[in-house]
Amino acid sequence: MRAKLFPLWVIINLLLVIACLSLWVTASEYRTLNISLSVFTLCLSLILIFIKIEELKRFVKTKFFKNMMVHVVNVMLVAAILGMVNYLGNKNYKEIDITVEKRNSLVAQTLKVLEMVKAPLKISLFAQREQWTPILRLLKLYEAQNSNITIEAFDTDLRPDLVKSLGIVQNGTIILNYQDRQTQFVITDELSITNNLLKILRDRALILYMTTGHQELSCESTEAEGISVLCEQIKAQNYDLKTIDLSQSKEVPSDADAVLVLGPQIAFLDSEADQLSRFLKRGGSLFLALAPSFKKNLYRNLNVLAYDYGLTLGEDIVIDRLSTVQGAEATIPIISEYNHDHPITAGLNQRTIFPLSASVQVLEGQDTATLLAFTSKFPGSWAETDIKGVTEGRSDYQEGKDIPGPVGLLGIGESTETTTNSRLVLLGSSSFLINGYQTQSGNSTLFLNALSWMLSDEGIISFNRTATENEPVILSAIHIQMIFVLSIILVPVVFFGTAIFIYRRRRLL
Repeated sequence: MRAKLFPLWVIINLLLVIACLSLWVTASEYRTLNISLSVFTLCLSLILIFIKIEELKRFVKTKFFKNMMVHVVNVMLVAAILGMVNYLGNKNYKEIDITVEKRNSLVAQTLKVLEMVKAPLKISLFAQREQWTPILRLLKLYEAQNSNITIEAFDTDLRPDLVKSLGIVQNGTIILNYQDRQTQFVITDELSITNNLLKILRDRALILYMTTGHQELSCESTEAEGISVLCEQIKAQNYDLKTIDLSQSKEVPSDADAVLVLGPQIAFLDSEADQLSRFLKRGGSLFLALAPSFKKNLYRNLNVLAYDYGLTLGEDIVIDRLSTVQGAEATIPIISEYNHDHPITAGLNQRTIFPLSASVQVLEGQDTATLLAFTSKFPGSWAETDIKGVTEGRSDYQEGKDIPGPVGLLGIGESTETTTNSRLVLLGSSSFLINGYQTQSGNSTLFLNALSWMLSDEGIISFNRTATENEPVILSAIHIQMIFVLSIILVPVVFFGTAIFIYRRRRLL
């Protein structure tokens, strides 16, 4: 090797050493590349040492070498300390979120779900390496909350064999492994991770039955008056959603966890109501989403079911004059008052819309029922008992006949007569559930939370995040030039100038 080329090879060798260390630290999954490069670098180092072995022996005996080694040892000790701190930091990952909206923290519902992880849970990410950073940043928040969680990432470009064997067809795929159970999904946000985590934590699927045969709201309808959006949200939370025609059955199926009666327009037969009553007595739960009854006794036998839970549906229609201020009709109450002492509405800060609602009331002397959503105070709102008058365009409060606000619109009740704690939810508005109101309000949040409570399950998670405030930062051309001069020119010049000054002073000493 020519003497003139030797310094160049030394520089190349040093660069290779730095590259090896960087790859092992930042890209340890590239094992073949890392091992090959490390072996090549080691061989090159041995060759260079062998070529200059005699000069190295003489150099080792010099005072300069001893002083240099002192500095090298000091640098290595500092690097070792920093490495240990970094290692401990990765093993004990903690973050402090100082954003106003807490956008970089897991929501309370997710933290509650993570408490359910009692055994080792492995989260495997399959994506191209350039897509890892935002996904791993989110996954590390989960890992930091529970020591049973471990994360591994695979580059789909480097492991096509593994991608094919696992049937992965899209970048960003996550596989969860927990106690011999596995689920695979494509990550979109925190909600997608938490819901699939719930799916794998459950011992069995929860099954919901929707009644049919009474012109109920339909999951098949994608129109504004349908509930296809809500049905998709229920299915996305990993609940099995089925239909049942009670007129064609003798009993509610034994695998049913809950029955949903959503906006019937034809009265239930007594035999059908009896099936629901027996279902409740054996520990089932019932969700009743009704509406103001324009037909006499339309909900008579359904209302009887609610009596046992301390609730009743009023024969009225709710009027909220404050809704007109917000651009809605008086028969479409816009609600922001909730009972925040109950888990369903604790922390709920979104508005909800209750079109064409009947009042929901707690029976006198009942302590197992609770109202969760209310209209404004009187005289802003009341429950109008003259339904016919409302249809004809008149609504005037009549003391002693109408019910002054605040008026309850959603109630829940529990029965302690069964060993499995049956629960019932009574909603005074079936239009509350339709597609037309799911994207403009917190209706789906409130519904899913109520459904989750009814099933005694943390299963359906609806995130009540504070809306991010839109505060754009506008920079003028002068500001941009100042940032460029300070960060690109001035700061580097100051640092390099200081380094040169210190170096020259030390040479003169």
